[in-house]
Amino acid sequence: MSNPLKIGIFDSGIGGLTVARAIEDTLPGFSFVYFGDTAHLPYGEKSARLIRHYASRISHHLLDWGSSVVVVACNSASSNALDAVRDAVGPEVPVIDVISPVVDEVARLALGLDRPIRVGVIGTRATIESGVYQSALSTLGAEVKSRATPLLASAIEEGFADGNVSFALLEAYLGDGHFGDVNAFILGCTHYPLIADSIQSFLSPSTQLLDTPAIVAKAVAAAIHDGRQVVGGEPERQFFVSDLTAAFAAGAKRFFGEDVALSARPIWRDQERNPST
Repeated sequence: MSNPLKIGIFDSGIGGLTVARAIEDTLPGFSFVYFGDTAHLPYGEKSARLIRHYASRISHHLLDWGSSVVVVACNSASSNALDAVRDAVGPEVPVIDVISPVVDEVARLALGLDRPIRVGVIGTRATIESGVYQSALSTLGAEVKSRATPLLASAIEEGFADGNVSFALLEAYLGDGHFGDVNAFILGCTHYPLIADSIQSFLSPSTQLLDTPAIVAKAVAAAIHDGRQVVGGEPERQFFVSDLTAAFAAGAKRFFGEDVALSARPIWRDQERNPST
């Protein structure tokens, strides 16, 4: 048997695990390698230049670790560094971001309406200020309301997905009814599905909260089920981080139901020793 195709997935922290879990559920016969850049999280408060630098280097390493597909499981990187990732891995490697598939899903939903669809988007500062969602959705004729929610990802990363801290932040960001009339709502950060139920409580019952991880997993499946890839052997999971943290270990266990083998890969230290790489 040949080794299964390996899917490379990266994010700044645990948020991308929402996507990794959905990919495993959708493609149970495939291996994946996940890299969390915990040394530099959150990406949402970094400059576009730095995000491109981080994403490019991580993508190179995902290929070194055997990945044949790269999933940019981070909205900040998808909105600011997608071209850099594609340049890093080359034209033969499929690159799936977390924005395009969701915009395509909004387009599908809009077909069933007799008026322009109204879409709400929240995300990190880097994602919202990039204007990627707003531009793509406006091209569909959608009416778009967006808002940066910069403290949410860090709170979730630190383990405050439940309880008073996350609720207080949501009250501050969503409690004014700004998104009260939207038809669909996009969680523009892969951390946010961890508090999806709480977010839904601030929206109209008729507002459809889009399931980004599931949507992206379907896009990954479509990208690799093209008849060219051979799958066989035993699938495996690999989890790498740039800095070992208890929060990431706990998050991984929460998603996969067991302790995971977590390895530190200080790729930035390697770069300091070999600045030309």
